[in-house]
Amino acid sequence: MKALPFPCIRPAQDRVLEALPAMGSILSGNDALRGSIADGLMLKDPGAAYYVYECSGEPGRVTGVVAICPTSVLAGDKGDASADVAAAARAIAELKVQPRPVSLAYEASPVMDIILGAAKEGASLYAVTDPAGITHHVWEVKREDAVGAIRAMLDQAPEPALTDDPAYAAALTGASQLLADEARAAGTYTGKEPFNFTVAVLFPAAQVSGAAPQVPTGLLTHQVARF
Repeated sequence: MKALPFPCIRPAQDRVLEALPAMGSILSGNDALRGSIADGLMLKDPGAAYYVYECSGEPGRVTGVVAICPTSVLAGDKGDASADVAAAARAIAELKVQPRPVSLAYEASPVMDIILGAAKEGASLYAVTDPAGITHHVWEVKREDAVGAIRAMLDQAPEPALTDDPAYAAALTGASQLLADEARAAGTYTGKEPFNFTVAVLFPAAQVSGAAPQVPTGLLTHQVARF
């Protein structure tokens, strides 16, 4: 499985409780997002990193890795061709930011548990509890040896399975296609553009059954084109 570290757009660490309830406004358009970055409410990480995401509450605790994967990981699920999905795809393409990671399940090795456990020994970026009583923790992993260890484990894993809303996956695929069509029409398409990747939270299949948890909207986002 190809799953890479990435530069994230996310809330400022000391303003996350202010930012999360306002995500509907922050992610309403490019001007609003630019304004929140200029104001310091949101920030763009200067370098690429993996993120360890953990949510705890009922029925238990689940830990995943947030990374960018080729959009082909979503191709197996055709999703929904409804007007709502098409509108969601256009909105993502216009915003040029994926608002939250798509949830996927993969076959994790015991070694990965050790690596992620070590990452969680450091201070977390975020520890927030939502109105449903679910606590969300995030740790940033950017040290070269830790990044290399996570990437090596993910390289050995088979392709993941979708555990998110198929309509959301279809909207992400649609947004990628819209942006690719625009680049091809402009004669600038290379195949290496960020919109050819989707940010995903990869949960061990053994920890999830059916629908996996979702990272809160706006907590860890992926810029897929310039805005």
